[in-house]
Amino acid sequence: MEIRVAKHSGFCEGVERAFRIAEETAREGKPVFMLGNLVHNKQVVEKLTGQGVRTVASLAEVPTNSDGILLISAHGVPPEVYATARNLKLKVVDTTCPWVKKAQKIAKELTDEGRLVIIVGDRGHPEVKALVGWSGGKGIVVEKESDLAGLALAPGTKVGILAQTTQSEKHFAQMAAAVKRRAADVKEFDTICGATTKRQDTATLLAKQVELMLVIGDKMSANTKRLTELCSQTGTETHQIQTVEELDARWLAGKKRIGVTAGASTPEWVVEAVIKALRSAPA
Repeated sequence: MEIRVAKHSGFCEGVERAFRIAEETAREGKPVFMLGNLVHNKQVVEKLTGQGVRTVASLAEVPTNSDGILLISAHGVPPEVYATARNLKLKVVDTTCPWVKKAQKIAKELTDEGRLVIIVGDRGHPEVKALVGWSGGKGIVVEKESDLAGLALAPGTKVGILAQTTQSEKHFAQMAAAVKRRAADVKEFDTICGATTKRQDTATLLAKQVELMLVIGDKMSANTKRLTELCSQTGTETHQIQTVEELDARWLAGKKRIGVTAGASTPEWVVEAVIKALRSAPA
C-alpha cells in the first residue's frame, strides 16, 4: 500500500501562530479565558484546556475583577468584544489570523464608503459573524447563488463583496459574477487566504492520483469540510475523519494508493497517528 500526503496540509501559518501564542499566554500564570475555540479542532482545544486555559462562550462568563487574559481566537471577533474586554479590565491577547484581519479591515472600509457589504461564507461561522460585526452589523451573508434571489438592490446601490478566508476560489468567483449581474457598482475583494488555496489545489491534485482520499480534521472546521467536498468532486472515494479512531479498515480493502490531507487547523500529531496506522495496516 502506497501512502501519499498532500504537499500542503495541516496547520497553516495563521493557526500555528495562534497556537504558539496561546501556549505562551498559558504560561504567564494568570487566568486565561479563551473566547470560543481558538481554532476548530477538538484536540487543540483539549491541549490548551490541559494547560489551564478556560473556554467561555461569552464575556459574561468571565468573573469580574479576574485580573485575567482574554484570548481572541484565530477566527476573530466583532469590534465590540474589544470594548467590552477593556471595560472588564482584561488583558487582550489577539490571535486573529492576519488574513482574517485583512478581511475585517476591508469590510469596515466598504461600510464606511456607504456600500452594501456582501460576505460569501458559512452562516454561523465565527469568522463570518466577526466580519458582519466589522461591517457595522449590516453585512449580508450568502452561501450560494440562490441566496441572492431575495436580495433587493435599489438602483444605484453600491456593493462590496468579499469572502470568508476558507472559501474556494471557484465558488467566490461565481458568486462575485452573480452579484455583478445585479449591480452596476461592485467592488470585489478576494480575501481567500493563500494557504487555503494551496491546500485545496494540492488536495484535489492528489485525489485524482489515488484510489482513496482521507481528509483529517474536525467536523466544525470549515476549511476541512471544503477539502472533503473538493476531493469528493474528483470522483475518488473520500472520507473525513477527526482522529485515527475513526479510520475504518474496510475503506482500505483492495486499495493500492491512498492519499492523505488535513485541514489548516489539524495538528501534526493527529496526522502522524493516522499515517502510522495506515502503514501498519494489513496489505
